[in-house]
Amino acid sequence: MRAVAVLVVVLYHLWPQRLTGGYIGVDVFFVISGYLITSHMYRDVRDGSPIGLLRFWARRIRRLLPASIFVLLVSLLGVALWVPSTLWEVSARQIGASVLYVQNWILAGDSVDYSALDNDATAAQHYWSLSVEEQFYFVWPILIAALLYLSRRRAAAGRTMFTSSRSAMIAGIAVIGAVSLIYSVTLTSQSPSVAYFVTPTRVWEFAAGGLVALIFGSRQFQGRRATAFAWAGLALIAFASLAYSGSTPFPGWTAAVPVAGTALVLVCSGSTAALSPRWWLSRRPMTFLGDVSYGLYLWHWPLIVFAPYILSHDLATLEKVLLLLASVLLAWITKLTIEDPLRRGPLLRTSRRAYAFTGGGMAVTVALCFGLTAAAYVSPGGAPAAELGPCYGPGALASGNDCGPVTGNEPPNPGPALVAKQNTEPLYKGCQTGLAGTDIVSCGLGVEPDKAKATVAVVGDSHATAWFPALDALAAERNWHVKTYTKASCPATTAVRVLPAEKNDVNQRSCVAWNQKVNQQLVADKSISTVFTAAYSTAYTFASPQDKALQDPAIDGFKDRWRGWMAAGKKVVAFDDVPRTNGEYVPTCLAKNPDNALACAMPRPKAYPDNTVIGRAGEAMGREGVKWVSLREQFCDPKLCYPVIGSIIVFRDHSHISAEYARALVPFISSRL
Repeated sequence: MRAVAVLVVVLYHLWPQRLTGGYIGVDVFFVISGYLITSHMYRDVRDGSPIGLLRFWARRIRRLLPASIFVLLVSLLGVALWVPSTLWEVSARQIGASVLYVQNWILAGDSVDYSALDNDATAAQHYWSLSVEEQFYFVWPILIAALLYLSRRRAAAGRTMFTSSRSAMIAGIAVIGAVSLIYSVTLTSQSPSVAYFVTPTRVWEFAAGGLVALIFGSRQFQGRRATAFAWAGLALIAFASLAYSGSTPFPGWTAAVPVAGTALVLVCSGSTAALSPRWWLSRRPMTFLGDVSYGLYLWHWPLIVFAPYILSHDLATLEKVLLLLASVLLAWITKLTIEDPLRRGPLLRTSRRAYAFTGGGMAVTVALCFGLTAAAYVSPGGAPAAELGPCYGPGALASGNDCGPVTGNEPPNPGPALVAKQNTEPLYKGCQTGLAGTDIVSCGLGVEPDKAKATVAVVGDSHATAWFPALDALAAERNWHVKTYTKASCPATTAVRVLPAEKNDVNQRSCVAWNQKVNQQLVADKSISTVFTAAYSTAYTFASPQDKALQDPAIDGFKDRWRGWMAAGKKVVAFDDVPRTNGEYVPTCLAKNPDNALACAMPRPKAYPDNTVIGRAGEAMGREGVKWVSLREQFCDPKLCYPVIGSIIVFRDHSHISAEYARALVPFISSRL
C-alpha cells in the first residue's frame, strides 16, 4: 500500500491534468502510518513492555531523518545552481522549515498571506506531509501513554469503564479522531487552503488507521467477499484520485473516501488468490517500489522543480517519464547508501547518537539556508538614480531624452531579488486589510495632519496599495496628509467583484462589507478633500449588488461609487490599470534572463486588453469631474510594455508595480493633476 500511496502522489505531480485528486496518496499514507505505529505500540503494551518514548523517537530518527536531511541539502545546492535568485529566500525558508518539520504550518500561513499567494513551488514543498507525519510521531505516543496512565489510575480507584488497555486506547483514539474530523469539516468550509495543511485537520486520518489496527489486530479477512471489499477499497482511492479537483472541499468529509478505501484494503486483503489485491501488491515490482517509496517521495519533487530551469522549457511527456525513472533510481541508491546503513549500522545505534545527528543535521541545514538568503540580496552594483539623470526610470521612454535602450544601460539597482522582497516585507506593513477581514485598517502617509494643507485618501485593492510610495512622496511635496483605506483583492466599487478561482464566497462577502464600511467613513469625514483610487480591474468579473441592478456592473459599479464621493464634496482621482504581464513574477523572469530583459516584455495590446474597466470608467466620468490618471506612455511604447525601464524594475511580482517605479512616476502624476 505504501507503493500505491507514493505512486498516486508522484503521478499526480507529473500529470496533474489526469490525476485531479492531488494528494490523495498522502491521505492513504497517513492512514497506513496510524495503523503501523498504533499496532507497534499496542504490541508493546500487550507484552508488558513500557512505552519508551525516547527509544521510539530514536527509531523514527534512524528510519527517516538521514535520507530526509540529505535530500534537503542536495535541494539547497540545486536552488543555488539553477533557481533564480528571486526564489532563494522562499526556497531557503521552506527548506529550513522542512528540516525542522514545520513546513505544513509555513504553507498554511502562506495560503492566507496575500503577498505569498502566488509564490512559485519550491523544491521542499512536498515536505509538508512529512512534517505532519513527524508531528504525529512525536505527539501520538504521548497521547497513548497519557490514555493508558489515566485508564490505569481510574482502574486502581475502581472507577474505570474499560476492561482492558486495548478498549481504553480504542475509546480515547475514537474521541480524538471524532474531534479532529469535526474540526476538519468546519475549517475546510471556512478556509480550505489552511485546512489542507494544518495538522489537527489530519489527525483523524491517523486515528482511523489506529482504530483499524486496534479493532482488527493482525487479522486480515480472506475469501471472495473480502477480496471484493479490498478491490472496492482500491476503487475508492482511484475514484478520489480521478474525480476530486481543486473545487472539492478537502480534507473535510470528502477525505473519508480515500480513508475508507485504505481501511478496507488493510482489513480485507488477506487472500493470496491470483488476481486479488494482495497478489498484485505482492509482486516484485510493487514490493520494490514499496521498499524505495520513501526515497521516491523525497526525490521526485526536487527533480520536477529543477528540470524546467535546467532545460529552459516545460516538461514534455517523455521527459516526465525519464524523471520518474530517475526518481526511482535515486531512491534505490539512497536506500542502499544512506537509509539502510544508518538505520542498521553502528553510527546511529544509540539514542544519544541519533539525537546528536538530528541536532547537528538540522543546525547545519538551517545555517546554510540563512547563507543562501543572504547571498540573494547582494547588491548588483548598478549606478544610483542620481547618476542616471533624466534617463532614470520612465524618462527613458521620452524620445527627447535620447536615452538609448528603454531598459537602460546599467543593471537595475536594486536587483530582482531585492525588488521581489517587497512582497514578503512590504514597505507599508500593516496598512492593508487582509483577504477575509472587514475591519478598516488605515495608515497615515505624507506630512502629519496638523502640518497638512489638505487631507486626501487612497482607496482600493492591493493595486491602490502599490501606489503608496508615489502618494507618500507626492504628499510630502504638496504638504498633504494621506489616509489609506485598502484591502487585498477588493476594489472600491458598488458592484460585487468575482474571482472564479475562489472556492467559496467568503472573500467576496467580506469585500462587500468592507466597501460599505469604508464608504460610510469616507463620506462622513469632512477633512478629506480628494479620494485617489486604483484597482486591478482586469483581474475580476463583476456582478450587480443585491439591492441594485447595474446595466454594466464592471463599469457602473465604479461610477456609482465615485458619484457618491463627489456628492459628499470630494474630488476623485482614478488611476488607470497598470499593464498586464505574462503572469510570471517579473523579477523572477529577469533573474532567469539577465541578459535579455525583453524576454519578459509584453506586447502592448495584450498588456492593455479591452477589459481595463476602471480606465473606461475614468474616461467616461471625465465630463463629471473625475480626474483620470493614465500613465500608459510611461510603461509602454507603441509596441511593447517593458519589465525594466531606465534601469528600474517596473513590477515587484506579476502585477504590482515596484516601490522604485512608483516613486519615479511622481513627476508624471503631478503633471496630470
